Amino acid sequence: MPTVLRSVAFVLAFSLIAFGLGTGDSVSDARWLALLGTAWVLLLVATRVRLPAALPSFNRSLVRTALVLATVFAVVSAQLVRIQIVQSEATVNRSATAPNGDVVANPRLGNRDLAVRRGEIFDRAGNVIAGTERGDGVWIRTYPDPATSYVAGYYSPLLYGTFGLEATYDEELTGQAGNNPFLRWRNELLHRPQQGVDLNLTLDAELQQTAHDLLGGRNGAVVVTDVETGAILVFASNPNFDPNALFTSTPPENEEASAYWEELNAAPDSPLLLRANLGRYTPGSTFKTVTAAVAIDEGFAAPDDVYEDDGDIDIEGRVLVENNRPDPTRTEWTLAEGLAWSLNVVFAQIGLEIGPTVMWEYGERFGFGSDIPFDLPVAGSQMAGSREFLDSLNALADTAFGQGELLVTPLHMAMLTATYVNDGQMMRPYLVQSVETQAGETIRSTEPEVWRQPISAETASTVEALMVNAVENGSVQAATVPGYVVGGKTGTAETGGDDPHSWFIGFIGDPEPRYAVAVVLEATEGGQAGAVGIGRDMLAATITSCRPD
Repeated sequence: MPTVLRSVAFVLAFSLIAFGLGTGDSVSDARWLALLGTAWVLLLVATRVRLPAALPSFNRSLVRTALVLATVFAVVSAQLVRIQIVQSEATVNRSATAPNGDVVANPRLGNRDLAVRRGEIFDRAGNVIAGTERGDGVWIRTYPDPATSYVAGYYSPLLYGTFGLEATYDEELTGQAGNNPFLRWRNELLHRPQQGVDLNLTLDAELQQTAHDLLGGRNGAVVVTDVETGAILVFASNPNFDPNALFTSTPPENEEASAYWEELNAAPDSPLLLRANLGRYTPGSTFKTVTAAVAIDEGFAAPDDVYEDDGDIDIEGRVLVENNRPDPTRTEWTLAEGLAWSLNVVFAQIGLEIGPTVMWEYGERFGFGSDIPFDLPVAGSQMAGSREFLDSLNALADTAFGQGELLVTPLHMAMLTATYVNDGQMMRPYLVQSVETQAGETIRSTEPEVWRQPISAETASTVEALMVNAVENGSVQAATVPGYVVGGKTGTAETGGDDPHSWFIGFIGDPEPRYAVAVVLEATEGGQAGAVGIGRDMLAATITSCRPD
């Protein structure tokens, strides 16, 4: 066989093996075996050397066999390199489900994790949200404050793994990332446990407790954000869970934790689904602020434009009845008055003027249909199930005043509200302010970042003024906080059930707005009053607590 052909075969075989090893987990096992098989055939070709004619037959067979075994040894070595080095982490963490439903995993992982002094999580004032204590030869995870503990998530190395911030920042908290690379390498070399780094949050534990006091056990959520930075100060959800009950350090504790886990999963109100970032709700009339912003930004309407509203409107044979007019003798209302008194007929007309294409495009600009970058997973908000839904005039009108197929999270509504008072800039929300070593050295910190600019600064200022007018002269006067500039909007979200969800979005400043809030209460018999009261009191507490000295 020509020397050139054998050389080419050898180079190709080496290249295939190098490619498979270099791409790591991105190549499936089946493709890797195909690459390895092809490389072996090429190695057989490469080792098909011409032996001297004078060599005895037995010796020739012996040499041929040795060369074949050498090629087998080469591909087996490549497979061992892949398993032990390239895929070592995946192999160690591999799990499977047994026929009886039990999860089968490496039992050493839990014990390994318990040997690590996991980094701690603190609120903005240094209060412990998730702590680490030494006990019985292992490090025990504790969550001392029920009002903030679930925001950290849970850490359950022997049973359920991690969730929430404990999952997002698991590598940092376990010392696998974030700290000194040399120390990590030395610990791995000497088989010493890693030491995790700490998280400092923007969350305010006292304000978080205030939110829970105001919720009073009712299902819903409260989110408060700094409008200029995107920092989240309050991230309250009801119901929630106790992560202490899911942490175990010895197998005998597992039974009680498993019972609690089953209780959480069987609960009809889904306590593991945190409303602030994972709950999706119809926004109701709070969405009228978006419709107003779109109309103003595109020049379809201005605050003083007049619309007829005599109590109902016929849209393709369907009569939409107006229930919110403060004066039934009036038949003409401006856009500003329509927002202040939440007039559905007015906003149905505005939505029809905007049209489906522009409405959908602005929905995308406001983040509907996109993944919100955040420290925790966020359920996606939607303008509609599909773009075609808005082609129906009734569907477009319903969407314009906050119904239709709209779904949005409280976090997203807080971001929208902040946009109106931040020159049209929608900031990227964040909970983790900084990552620090346990010695206090800051490794990295979060800087404010604009995520989107859906509307102009002029439009945002106009919507801000409309929301202030709604509090000072409209239906949201219960949100007034004496001595401060407050803007707001309520919403009643029809769900098809007996009681609708109740919303309030708003902001407060002295004199410039500084903090924004979004409140949702599920299936509230008392209507909007509860949400408004919670939002007002949260804004007042926030600006009082966070006022500079």
